[in-house]
Amino acid sequence: MRQSISRPVRLIWILTAFGLPAMLFYSAIRTYKELDDQKTVYLRSRVAAIAARLETLPPGLSSDEILETFSEEPGLMNLRVLEPPAQAESDPLADLWRGRELFRTENEVVAGRQVFRAFVPFHTGNGLRLARIELAENTADFLVEHARHHLWFAGFGGILILALSLFALWSLERTAEAERRQLELQHLAHIGKMSAVLAHEIRNPLGTIKGFAQLLDEQLPSGYSEYLQPILSETARLEGLVKDLLLYGRPAQAVLRQVESTELAETVQTHIHQALASGAVRLEKSIVSVTFESDPNLLEQALLNLLRNSMEALQERGTGTVRLEVESRDGQVVWRVLDDGPGLSEEARRRLYEPFYTSKAFGTGLGLSITRKLVEALGGQFRIENRAEAGTMATIVLPSRPGE
Repeated sequence: MRQSISRPVRLIWILTAFGLPAMLFYSAIRTYKELDDQKTVYLRSRVAAIAARLETLPPGLSSDEILETFSEEPGLMNLRVLEPPAQAESDPLADLWRGRELFRTENEVVAGRQVFRAFVPFHTGNGLRLARIELAENTADFLVEHARHHLWFAGFGGILILALSLFALWSLERTAEAERRQLELQHLAHIGKMSAVLAHEIRNPLGTIKGFAQLLDEQLPSGYSEYLQPILSETARLEGLVKDLLLYGRPAQAVLRQVESTELAETVQTHIHQALASGAVRLEKSIVSVTFESDPNLLEQALLNLLRNSMEALQERGTGTVRLEVESRDGQVVWRVLDDGPGLSEEARRRLYEPFYTSKAFGTGLGLSITRKLVEALGGQFRIENRAEAGTMATIVLPSRPGE
């Protein structure tokens, strides 16, 4: 598809569509991370407050009695007072006992819950003691609750913004493409009308020229015939051009009746016998006898266009084979025209049905456009493609009974 939006605008739109949600999400993550770090600060402050209260308690209380004293402390899971070890150097907490470390914290999972554990020295009437304090980490979740919600909303909002931006870009592309296509159709419609008018205006004087040239060819001595043959051949070529312009400019109306495939194939071959007279191009046939409903005139014209295209491509090379095939398949009649010519170039494939485009030195470039138009009028499908080995294959798929 042709670019409908300029590349810089498209790039800016895409960068905005991805960049804005990314910035929102990054900001939300950063806020959440900073507040999550504050959880540790809060838990440490709670531990310090508990240790300060321990120093105010009377000496001699057991760990259970001390824990009972702090029963109202939110999130407190356990509290134990540790006595000085007999051999301080071998104790893992020796640095705390000797004052080389002010406190120690660690995180652990206990019974499926995240626990913040702290070892804090404090003084009582009996001397230095260590308190092992365990707090539930979710006690500090209130610090990040709103940040967590903000993170979820930022993620969802970013995805929504991204989806809406991409959808808007897609819609703009579709709208621009539809407008471009509409302009092309209007342009082609004007060309079609103009072609029909020109063809009608040309046909009458062309017939007069051809008639008088034929009359002169019959009445003048034989020596003058060579001067008249260019007139006759060129008028014949112009007649073909006028016929193509009329076919392209007017809507094809199908008149359905019973058609027999072998009879139609013989008729088509009869019409192109002049192209086969030189012998440079051979025509092969593989025709399955099948009777179906169609308009034989429209189908014949479509097949003649395809056969002439293939033969003209082969005549430029000097030799080759064109093959006409018919088969019946799943309630459909499939016609194929195959050749072993040079095939379609990349530009030809891109501009396949563009009116008045041709890679030949002569011709109107309307053949394939007219063929597709005729096949669509018959309720069928048409496609043309390069063959894997060499050449092209044009396929016409028609329903055996249109409308069913």
